[in-house]
Amino acid sequence: MKPSDLSDDILRLVSPARLWQRLRHLHVEHKGLKLLSLALAILLFIVSRQPVSDVRLFNVPLEYRGQSSSVEISGDAEQTVSVRVRGPRDVVRNLMPSQLSVVADLSHKEPGERVVQLHADDVTLPDNSIRVTQIEPASIRLMLEPKMKKRVAIKAQFMGQLPADLEMYHATVEPSEVELEGPQSQLNKVNLVLTETVNLSGRDKDFQATVDVETPHRSLRVLTPSPIKLSIEIGERRSLKRFGDIPVTWPDPPAGGRLLTKTVEVELYGTHSLIESLRAKDLYVEVKTINWSNGAGVAEPTVTLPETAAKRIEVRNVFPKEVRLKR
Repeated sequence: MKPSDLSDDILRLVSPARLWQRLRHLHVEHKGLKLLSLALAILLFIVSRQPVSDVRLFNVPLEYRGQSSSVEISGDAEQTVSVRVRGPRDVVRNLMPSQLSVVADLSHKEPGERVVQLHADDVTLPDNSIRVTQIEPASIRLMLEPKMKKRVAIKAQFMGQLPADLEMYHATVEPSEVELEGPQSQLNKVNLVLTETVNLSGRDKDFQATVDVETPHRSLRVLTPSPIKLSIEIGERRSLKRFGDIPVTWPDPPAGGRLLTKTVEVELYGTHSLIESLRAKDLYVEVKTINWSNGAGVAEPTVTLPETAAKRIEVRNVFPKEVRLKR
C-alpha cells in the first residue's frame, strides 16, 4: 500500500462527517448535562485566557455594621471609599461602584474616638473572579457617642406673602412636640425643629396642611409618627390705634370722694377696618372702689368696648395704668 493511500484512509476515518455519524450512533447517558458541562468548561477557559487588569473604583459605599444599640455615630463619618480590584479585563472594566460595598465592623466598640481597619475580606464583590488589592483609606476614624432621646417643640416655617390687607393670626401645630433620637452631643444642641416650608402666596382664608419636620443634623431621627398637622388662621390685617381724652367714670364713690385723674388714653389692637370705625365716645372707662380705703389712693381703670367689637379688638394699654382718687 502506498503512503498516499494510507493518508487518504486516515482522513476518511477522522473526517467531520464520519465523526458526526459515529457520534450520532454512540450511546451516551445524560447527553444534556454533559454538553452543559462542556460548554461551561469552554467558557471558563475563555475567561481564564482573558488579559488581567487593575481598576480603581471610587465612591464605593461604606456600610457600618455591628454597633451596639446604645451608641451612635456622631459627626461626619466617611460614607464612601475607593477600592482597587484585579481580575479579567472585560469583567473589571464593566464594574460600577454600586456593585460593591465595604463593611466597617463596629462590634465591641465603646463610646469615644475610634479607629476601624478595613480589609479585603470586608468587601462584597459581585464576581468570584475578582479580588481586592487595595482599599483607600485603609482605616477610618469616627466618634461614637451614647444614644439618647429628647422631646422638642415644633415651629412652623413659611414662605411667600399674604395679600396686603390680610395677615396670619395663628399657626397651630399638632402635635406641638416631636421625639428625636440620636447622638448625645447633637441632641443637646436642639431645642426645637422647623416644619418644611409652607407657601402662603395666594392664600386668603384659613387652611390646613400636613407637613414633615426638618432635623438640623442627618444623624438625628424623628421617632414621632408623621405627618404633622398644621392649621393656619388668616384674617383681616390688624393695627394699633390710640384714643385720647377718654373720660373716667367713678360709679361708686364714697361720700366726698373725687377723681384726681379725669381722662386716660386707651390703646386698642384689632382688625383695621373695625378700629377705624370706632370713636372715642364708643369707649367706656370706669374705676370701682368697693374695697377702697379712706384717704388718697389709686385704682386701675377698666375699659369696656362696644359689644360688636369686643371679640375682635383687645385693649393693649391704658395710660396711665392707674388713676388717682381722693376722698
